[in-house]
Amino acid sequence: MKRYKKGQQVYSLNHGWRFVEKDISVLPPTKQHDDVYGFSKAGAYRGPADANYDDADWEIVNLPHDWVTKHDFVEEGSPNQGYKERGIGWYRMRFELSEEDRNKQILLEFEGMSCDSQVYVNGSILKHNYSGYNSFCVDMTDMANFGVIPNTLAVRIDASAWEGWWYEGAGIYRNVWLVKKSEVHLAHDGIFIMPELEDNTTWKVHVSAEIENSFEYEHMVEVITCLYDQEGNLVGEAALTGKDIVCGYETATVTGEIYVNNPILWSVKQPYLYKAVTKLYKGNDCIDEVEEKIGFRTISIDAKDGFWLNGENIKLLGFCNHQDHAGIGVAVPYSIKEYRVRLLQELGANAYRCAHNPDPEILDICDELGVMVMVENRTYSSSEETLREVEGIVRQSRNHPCVILYSVFNEEPLQGTHKGRRMAGALQAAVRRIDDTRPVMGAFNGGYMEEEGASTILDVTGINYNPGRYDEFHKKYPDTPLIGTETASAFMVRGEYETDYSKNLINSYDDECALWGNTISEAWKMVVERPFVAGAFVWTGFDYRGEPTPFTWPSVGTFFGTYDSCGFEKDACYFYKAYWKQEPIVHIISPWSEGHETGTQIRIKVVTNCEEVALLVNDRIIDRKPADPINHVEFTASYEEGEIKAIGYRNGEIVANDYQLTAGKPASLEVSLSKETLVTDGFDAVAVNVTLIDQNGTAIPNADHTLTFEVGNGTILGVGNGDPNSHEDDVTNKRKLFHGKAQAIIAPIDKGSVVVKVSANELDLQTEVMIPVREVESFSYVEPVEERVIDNWRMYYQLFDEMPNPNPKVDKNDMNSFEPIAFNGAPQTQLTDQLHKYALYRCVANLGEAKENRYLYISDIKGYAWIYLNGELLASRTDSFGGHMIIDLPKEVKGNQVLTIIIHNENEEWPQAGICSPVVMKEL
Repeated sequence: MKRYKKGQQVYSLNHGWRFVEKDISVLPPTKQHDDVYGFSKAGAYRGPADANYDDADWEIVNLPHDWVTKHDFVEEGSPNQGYKERGIGWYRMRFELSEEDRNKQILLEFEGMSCDSQVYVNGSILKHNYSGYNSFCVDMTDMANFGVIPNTLAVRIDASAWEGWWYEGAGIYRNVWLVKKSEVHLAHDGIFIMPELEDNTTWKVHVSAEIENSFEYEHMVEVITCLYDQEGNLVGEAALTGKDIVCGYETATVTGEIYVNNPILWSVKQPYLYKAVTKLYKGNDCIDEVEEKIGFRTISIDAKDGFWLNGENIKLLGFCNHQDHAGIGVAVPYSIKEYRVRLLQELGANAYRCAHNPDPEILDICDELGVMVMVENRTYSSSEETLREVEGIVRQSRNHPCVILYSVFNEEPLQGTHKGRRMAGALQAAVRRIDDTRPVMGAFNGGYMEEEGASTILDVTGINYNPGRYDEFHKKYPDTPLIGTETASAFMVRGEYETDYSKNLINSYDDECALWGNTISEAWKMVVERPFVAGAFVWTGFDYRGEPTPFTWPSVGTFFGTYDSCGFEKDACYFYKAYWKQEPIVHIISPWSEGHETGTQIRIKVVTNCEEVALLVNDRIIDRKPADPINHVEFTASYEEGEIKAIGYRNGEIVANDYQLTAGKPASLEVSLSKETLVTDGFDAVAVNVTLIDQNGTAIPNADHTLTFEVGNGTILGVGNGDPNSHEDDVTNKRKLFHGKAQAIIAPIDKGSVVVKVSANELDLQTEVMIPVREVESFSYVEPVEERVIDNWRMYYQLFDEMPNPNPKVDKNDMNSFEPIAFNGAPQTQLTDQLHKYALYRCVANLGEAKENRYLYISDIKGYAWIYLNGELLASRTDSFGGHMIIDLPKEVKGNQVLTIIIHNENEEWPQAGICSPVVMKEL
């Protein structure tokens, strides 16, 4: 969404939602004729979809929001979802659009909701989205209210079922945007900019833009795309051709080319991005504008040598990643996502598999950081709905240079069958209709040897695990490129050096893996020794909640991660540093710092990419051994208090070392931050990482003391410690240390500084850190309207010569005596020039719970007026010129009540009367 920051009117809808976790029907209360008839009309959904619905007692939340984080762990829950129940919830927001917006397209953009979601606007359902992983937009133009009548946006999310076998959370867990565009505009995700290398120095940039007309009148327009480098210099421009007159309700496509000589290439080492600005002109006026960041790069993949970027043969060194993070579930702020990607890069990773969750923010981050991405669809189907989802995923991905592959399924039982081949073909065709510049693939856990299966129709075959079949596949299909789409599934618990299945703990020596998987060392050996395997995506970069293989309760998180769920290093990190980085690496895996009885034999593994390693105890050389580039080197040493050191050699020279010290008594709390400065853009957050250390700075390895976080000018979004067996609350200000570490995710409130005080009261230790918050220009936020508008008014079909009965008898089958009416700024035309006539208005209003100091407010009502509640007079006014009215409500009145308003036109100087503004319920 960063591409919308300039040009269009874009507003964040992340603040001020009302939320309740329960299911509420949108059906009318009865099946009598009046209710059935009314519900059969546009805008007639009831319950939370209705503007009159009372949500005063709902919780106020900001997005992103995952309601499952506040749930308790329950043994009867699903291990796959981390033993937390999910359920059904509703979100509501009321907001205003000005009269100036009346001739604009009004879009709602949802980046992700988990799972099955229904979007209602002003009582009409405008979208039913079945997946929790795709982004989508809702065009609310036709149903929008403008001026004084607010819009009611309601979202029902049903997370009772599941799409995956991991923690999925529940709620509006990504951003929501309100976008206003001119009546003829550049279509949502309708711009495709693709650089193509023509010769060694010249690039042709293909540009296509969809122009959409949301109204009935034709427009003559022009589209121009300009390309700028990072210094703001114009690199090239093109006037797009193909259609200059766009008819009413038409979508047209225009195209053009920009030629660029010797651009700076996007690569993993230098991810240089250009800015493409596409403007839509009507005459001399620019009426719409969209920015896209693009990169110049070439990609290819072959069955002999694997993957090529910009003509360089490189191995894809990637991680698979689910979405959740400790303490905050799947509601992960942009800056924490960026933090996680940077952590993977520190290990030497150059690739990221969205497994199995396409996320537009991840693509922005990977563009900027130089990480190649496999975008993966969640649902394997060729249904019309799924094909639309896939096309939407590709439309939002295709301009990102980081995107190198599209994967259309993961581990599907039908993958090796004729049905699976048909579905894969349909999904591949859907991708290519939108973008034919990247390979299309699937991630198989079997069936890839079958000629009638999906592997024979896709561009690339991904194999999950079972690396022993790489050679067999390559022999049978020598022309099909191959990627290890999931490798390893190795187990570790941070800080553990002895496996104890009775306590659900696994050591950190790379001894353990899933039944279907391999250890880190075994998996990498199978990839690195085969040039035809284009790369590996390790399962996984981070621990995630759910899927606690090989255990069940009380384990609530997985053991697969290279980092734990907080992003704290496991020893697994150093295996990949040694394999993937050129710089010399030496890392000791052992429990030495825990302290032991003197003479205890300690297993010591040294992970290294050096040729030899020497082990020293208190500066005495114990042994020196050659190191295996895959399996590293192991020692055994007798414990004595003090230091062990490992020294790495290349060509006989010392190039790296690592050491461990016996930990002393706790002395202080050390704090590190995921970022040093915060900003006020409303999307920022920081991971505050705390380690308990001794006087020498050595981490206390088995510390489990409780920390308390106190925050000024900030909000604690969640806390964690990386323990896959912890049942502590996520949304709180306290957390136990796990092997000496804990974390809080904190968002700033305002400019100035966030002040975080961390205390370990059991140890009488505390520390404080101040994080500067810099004020920056950002998106405007939609301000929710808290007042409740009484809607669904009806006006009697004829006027009266005399004062009418305020409570007339109307048969339930009579749908025509009262006509729907809206109060939108002007008197009703039925009363114009009708001097001495009476008009009768009625509605059934939900007045909510019984409360004192409630009143109805009508800011503009013209003519004599009488207001009734269930036929009893509440207030009256005999001023024919009009003005506002305040009507006190009896404190005992609650729920659905009949309101009646009678207007008498008695103004001979200006014979107009009626209710001009909405009827609003307020509280003192």
